[in-house]
Amino acid sequence: MDINIARLDLISIRLVIVCAELGSLSAAAKRTHCSISAASQRLKALEASIGRALFVRDYRGLRLTDAGDVLVAHGKLVFGQLELMRDQVGSISFREGFHSA
Repeated sequence: MDINIARLDLISIRLVIVCAELGSLSAAAKRTHCSISAASQRLKALEASIGRALFVRDYRGLRLTDAGDVLVAHGKLVFGQLELMRDQVGSISFREGFHSA
């Protein structure tokens, strides 16, 4: 199956990471400041776009599938790189100036 990477969004990937950390959709929704309904829709849309289940859902909460494990590992790397980029860009002196279009 071919995954359209353009359909992956950072908000949904962050939600998966938080769900994995907390083991609960409702707790993850609260932490990411969205409704349970919106969080559930995001997870379902992400799973549909990659064609794989990311979690096993049962009475104890959420457990990662193998696909979910891979997505979380790579998602953490992506967010780590984004934080590094933010820090490095933020450390550049204002003397370089700002040019607006």
